[in-house]
Amino acid sequence: MSRVLYIGGCTRSGSTLVDRMLGRLPGFLSTGELGLLTTHSLRDNRLCGCGTRFLDCPFWATVGTHAFGGWRSAEASELLALHAQIVRHRHLHLLVSPGLSPRFAAKLRRYRELLAQLYDALHSVSGGATIIDSTKAPAYAYVLRGVRGVDLQILHLVRDSRGTAFSSSKTLIMKDSVDRVVYKHRYSPAVITLRWMLYHLLFDYLKLTDGGQLLLRYEDFVHDPKSSLQRIAAFAGVPVSDASLAFCDSRAVQLGVDHTVAGNDMRFSQGVITIREDDEWRRSLNRRQRRVVTALSWVFLRRWGYA
Repeated sequence: MSRVLYIGGCTRSGSTLVDRMLGRLPGFLSTGELGLLTTHSLRDNRLCGCGTRFLDCPFWATVGTHAFGGWRSAEASELLALHAQIVRHRHLHLLVSPGLSPRFAAKLRRYRELLAQLYDALHSVSGGATIIDSTKAPAYAYVLRGVRGVDLQILHLVRDSRGTAFSSSKTLIMKDSVDRVVYKHRYSPAVITLRWMLYHLLFDYLKLTDGGQLLLRYEDFVHDPKSSLQRIAAFAGVPVSDASLAFCDSRAVQLGVDHTVAGNDMRFSQGVITIREDDEWRRSLNRRQRRVVTALSWVFLRRWGYA
């Protein structure tokens, strides 16, 4: 079985930091937002976290050979084509009940077969490590829960909706695009807050149907990273010693090179990185926007101790 720790939640939640810090622990493999491998890596050939383009990265070349006989194979092309047809949140009803559409069910079945080969290859190449997948999107999690040979565990990562709203309004250029300028998706505060609520509700539903998840607040993680890492590792069934956590303290973390396929630009950062809460929203989110976001998400803010 390929054990996969899936970081689920909404965009701009600090998942890349959590992913990479977990990847420093023995028995874990950081892969970034692996659900975007098809678009960002196979189609656009963007940069791997190691700094080389995906198709030139020796690690991913080995994975591609194990999984499909190479990334230029017919099966790899089929994976790319099926991803565009399957992983859409508008198809959530079909991901929950594929029998509603026999045609969709057949495509989903084949897509999951190809994903099984991919995750099995990662499991083999990494020496049996727990694969950290920080894609976050609920639709991809709903796909993974039916992949043969994948032991899926979900880390439900939440962040204050006002922090997510402010961060999502920024204009950012992605550093991983080589051939053209690509801007990170921007959302209005109201739109991202509605998405924030929907995505967290969808992970709540998965918890009801599939069993346990570990809930983690981004703010708690950055304030006490060592304890958070220990909790996550224990949840994943890979307990770690104090010595294994020597790479971080409450203020900083020593990061190396990770073969992440997509994610926040900090996936390229190496060396000593300061750990601090990104709370710029408290100073920069204007009063009207803050009221809108707070009113829309009040129930969740109270639930998770933000209000």
